[in-house]
Order: sequence, then C-alpha cells, then structure tokens
Amino acid sequence: MFRQGRWLVCLALVLSGSLLSGCQASSEAVPGPRVPVENGTPVPFVRPLPLVAMTTPLVVEFTLPPPGKNSSPTLFLGIRVSGEDGLKSLNAGREVRNLGLPTEVTLERLEARQRIPVPLVRVESAAGTPARTEPIGPAGRVAGGWLDDVDHRSLQSAGLEAPGSHYTQLALAWAQELQPGRYRLSIQILEPDDRLAPTQAELLVAYVNKSK
Repeated sequence: MFRQGRWLVCLALVLSGSLLSGCQASSEAVPGPRVPVENGTPVPFVRPLPLVAMTTPLVVEFTLPPPGKNSSPTLFLGIRVSGEDGLKSLNAGREVRNLGLPTEVTLERLEARQRIPVPLVRVESAAGTPARTEPIGPAGRVAGGWLDDVDHRSLQSAGLEAPGSHYTQLALAWAQELQPGRYRLSIQILEPDDRLAPTQAELLVAYVNKSK
C-alpha cells in the first residue's frame, strides 16, 4: 500500500513537471509567420530576383488595392537595386539598363477560374523627343527597362523600404488603369549579361509615383 502511494506521488510529480515545461516552452516559442492576405499577396511587394538566366518563370498571384493618394493609376512591374548611397544605387540601375535585361513579363487578371490577359506597355524615349508608350506583345518579351519612380510611401508603410535606404527602380513594363482585384504575374529572365550576376536585385510591383 505504501509503495502504491509513493508511485502515485511520483506519477503526479512527473505529470506536473511535464505541464510546467510545456507552459514554459509555449511562452518562449517564436511567433509564427503572419497570416497571408486571403486573396493573395498585396501590392506593393518585393521578391528576390537574381539577374541570371531562369529555366522557369517566377509566378506570383497578388491582390491589387486601389491606388493611394500618392500613387498614379499605373502599376510598375520591374526590379529595384540598392546601394550604399544614392549614387551607387543609381549607377547599379544604369548598368542594368545599359547592359539590357532580356525578360518575358506577362500579367493576367484572375476572375472566376479564368485568366484574362492584361495588356502591358513600355516607355520609349530618345533625345530631343517626348517619351511615349509602346505596347508589349502577347509573349511579354522586353529587351530592357527604363529608370522609373514608384510610390515610396506605400513601400514604407508596408515595411518594404526603411528610411535612409537607397534604391533605384528599373521598370520592365507598365500596366495602366487596372481595376482592383486579383492578378497573376509571370516573369522570366532569359539571357542577361554575365556581368549582372553579382547585382543584388529584387522584383518590385508597386504603383508609380503620382506626378506633382
């Protein structure tokens, strides 16, 4: 009887110790990842994008909200590069532009299990003539991009751009006058110059900055 009583006491101690250690582990647990937005990644967003040839495209489904007060209704599809200061980031962006970045970029609107192609345009400019937009073909093939600006306040609000950071944006395509909703972006870098491989770049999707 005495042995049985000792056994019950030991069992109670073991169980209480297990519960205490379980509570301690829970209190020290690292918080889990944020729950994703129900309709997909919200704009603006960034993704790592090494400037090397890709065997398969990077595909991102995202949710497009209406443009903010500092945004134009044009959606920027392109990359951003960073530098230790503004001049270094600008030089990195110019290098990508000058060397070219052969890429396929396509955008589709997602509606009731349908994929509706969205027309994209690029900006063409030449010395002494006004800049103009030209349509990008259905295959989405672009040879390079142009230096552009985006709504930085929306990036800062989303935690994607820290104060004091230095970025240069290179647009590969624009999507104009989009309706809010769900979209699917596909981007594939084809045969970039090998000198671009060390460049730290990210895919960037954001609204273009509103002209003042």
